[in-house]
Amino acid sequence: MKTLIAIANAELRDLFWQEPTRNKLSSFSEVDFIPLNEKFTSDDLAERIGAYDACITSWGSPNFTPEVLARAKRLKFIGHGAGSVASIVNEDVFDTSIAVTSANKVLALSTAECAFSLIFAGAWDFAGYSARIKQGQWSNNNRDSVLGVTRRVIGLVGFGEISKHVIRMLQPFNVQILLQSSYCSHEEADALGVEVCELNELFERSDIVSLHNTWTPRTQGMIGEEQLMRLRDGALFVNTARGPIVKEQALVDELRKGRIFAALDVYDKEPLPADHELLSMPNVLCLPHIGGFHGLLKRELCDYIVDELHRFVKGEDVLGRVIVDQYRRLTPW
Repeated sequence: MKTLIAIANAELRDLFWQEPTRNKLSSFSEVDFIPLNEKFTSDDLAERIGAYDACITSWGSPNFTPEVLARAKRLKFIGHGAGSVASIVNEDVFDTSIAVTSANKVLALSTAECAFSLIFAGAWDFAGYSARIKQGQWSNNNRDSVLGVTRRVIGLVGFGEISKHVIRMLQPFNVQILLQSSYCSHEEADALGVEVCELNELFERSDIVSLHNTWTPRTQGMIGEEQLMRLRDGALFVNTARGPIVKEQALVDELRKGRIFAALDVYDKEPLPADHELLSMPNVLCLPHIGGFHGLLKRELCDYIVDELHRFVKGEDVLGRVIVDQYRRLTPW
């Protein structure tokens, strides 16, 4: 069989295609790479794809347009060494026999660890205390306290691989976990030890709210003034999902009151403009969209896809396979 690696970015190639991964793939497939550091479009992919049984992609890879699929006579496998496949395939790929898989399970663990870290950093006001000590201020033991995490009520909005990891990470801290999702049955919630509730109720009852929904037309702007005003004083709002899920101006307006905190990794516009008000707010911890940056896990994204391809070739189950119902709920990038 023959596999095309459709990743042109030199930094990504260096990160993903280290010698062990190359050797693993070469042990059961011929391997070709697209030109390094050259623009490689869907038209270019259409010209080459006919000679390949499998194609491995990542961030920046071209889309499998209808023309590409029409010429992909041998193609049986598309493996995406990243999260959402919505940027590389259209829904019509599911009308073919091509298996589509992604490394979302790997990336989800990295993002979950980031969310878990932001929950603690925000609940302990690490950013605020760090800024104050640099200004010569010390803590006041007689007055100061922090939200903390142990025994708090934590609300998770959205249910998927990331939420499942976060739930497991939080359980040792004796927290009560609320969950808002249309995709978690009460039986599964019971098994995980969480309580399913409506969105507004979750915001009213939670000390900490962490957002994990995918960004789709249905979820865009789903968190706005109505929800944010329901947060209790001193509550923490964490977003490692996507900025447009939240009405950013409503969040800024609520944060201006100084009664809640936020820990954010994603924004409406990225990169976040240097003069954005969020960056000057003392009750906000801002990160530059680093949720997927765990060094070991990031390097394993394409290695996971190579394992997926090997399983596929051997006729075994593909663990990260994407089906059409899942595709319709994916963030577009």
